[in-house]
Amino acid sequence: MKSYHLLFGSVVVSLIVLLACGAAASPSELLIGTWNSEDLDETIIVEFRSDGTVQPEGEELQRYVIIEGEPATVKIMSLDSDLVYAELELVFNGDDQCTLSGEGRTMTLNRVE
Repeated sequence: MKSYHLLFGSVVVSLIVLLACGAAASPSELLIGTWNSEDLDETIIVEFRSDGTVQPEGEELQRYVIIEGEPATVKIMSLDSDLVYAELELVFNGDDQCTLSGEGRTMTLNRVE
């Protein structure tokens, strides 16, 4: 009977810890929002939207697909075709900063408040 109480108590404690911590956000969830990068000669502002579209400032609306993994991959594509403009490795450095790497370049994005 003691082992049953011990097992039940362990399960309850585990559930409380999981609920208190919450599930970690996926790269798809974390990427949604407005970001800027000052890695190049100018500041670039880009908005990733929850509907799968991405709007770089001053450019045409595009779409993106995230392939979950370690690390995640982001494909930036044409809005109306399967033409892939870029396939980039996505690494988060906390909730408010991420790095996109590929095609010989690395860009650090910071979340815009």
